[in-house]
Amino acid sequence: MQAKAIGGGKLVSFRLSPELARAHRANAGRTMTDAEAVVCVEQKRRSLALRRAKACLER
Repeated sequence: MQAKAIGGGKLVSFRLSPELARAHRANAGRTMTDAEAVVCVEQKRRSLALRRAKACLER
């Protein structure tokens, strides 16, 4: 599957791996609401913060 992206101000075309192409087709047409996007970003931020603080919390 060919994909296109903007990189460095230019349109770049590249070939996706079969796994990424399959995931791309599976997610076609799906979008997140603003609230869902905020929740997703907050979950990732919290999990990263907990991983980084784990050493300090174990003391």
